[in-house]
Amino acid sequence: MISNEAVERACSEVSEYSEDQMATEFERFFTRQPDICDFVVELTTESDQRIQELSLFLSYMVFKAVESEYAPGLSAISQSMIESALQESESWIEKINQADGGEMESAILDRLSTDNEPYLLQYVISEINQPLDDGTELDDEQKGEVFFVLKTVITSLSRRSIEEEGTEQTP
Repeated sequence: MISNEAVERACSEVSEYSEDQMATEFERFFTRQPDICDFVVELTTESDQRIQELSLFLSYMVFKAVESEYAPGLSAISQSMIESALQESESWIEKINQADGGEMESAILDRLSTDNEPYLLQYVISEINQPLDDGTELDDEQKGEVFFVLKTVITSLSRRSIEEEGTEQTP
């Protein structure tokens, strides 16, 4: 599990980046995780540009937190890993959607408390509930879209980091 400290450390570090450093970091992210980036772009291609940019930025932040907690040399996520994570995310969302209106918040909190990556999910929820740089806020449908994309990214990256950590510890 990615710790809250790793999420805070990534946020703090990124907040100090210059525009050039941020561009370099995004290039590194695109080079190291091309299938993740392609997935995010493909899933948000028909969305508002702000949704795509936010999804890519949050994906980078998740990558940064996972990388700092587990493995600076984190291997690239494959398309098949993303597809598996996508199915898992669909199932996760479906279970939440089965809750009745008043129980929705309770269902989300319950799913968060049992999820493998609660701190990353809390970070994403916090960010999508903040006003965008232009002062506008996402509507519920847009928030749901970004959350779904990021839930899949989180599952993909955290699963890979766990696999690699287990491999490193095996004699």
